Amino acid sequence: MKKENEIILKSNFSLLYRKVFPFGFECGDGWLEILLELSRKIDLEFKSSAKNFSNYPVATQVKSKFAMLCWYGENLTDTMEESINEACETSRTTCEVCGTKGQVLIFNRWYYVYCDKHAPVGSQPPNEYKKSIAGKKRIFEIERDGFPFLTREPHE
Repeated sequence: MKKENEIILKSNFSLLYRKVFPFGFECGDGWLEILLELSRKIDLEFKSSAKNFSNYPVATQVKSKFAMLCWYGENLTDTMEESINEACETSRTTCEVCGTKGQVLIFNRWYYVYCDKHAPVGSQPPNEYKKSIAGKKRIFEIERDGFPFLTREPHE
């Protein structure tokens, strides 16, 4: 994510993003609106429950993993966790570059969400990618974090 977008998040939600992320926000700028909405929901949930500010939620990592937003934090309520899950699901159909409607694609064996405009040449939906490599390489499909993952060696 561009530094100016990180600044927008940190300046609007300084308590929520008070920890330093060693690698910054590890996702595309297209998910900025999703993160702003999620941050608003977490902030409102905390304020409505009138808790002590020493227990204010804090983000510990924000990244893209297997074409999905992953938001990790501490001091979260069940309602906040639900909001995080909703944001993660929304990211699966939101272009990581521009924020418009997108789809999960594989490019250079990595999973991304791109719209038609930002999809790199040669990227493919997972089902087409599997067909294109069938019989060419020893590729195994395993499940990681509930999502299919393609690898050269099977993992036990």
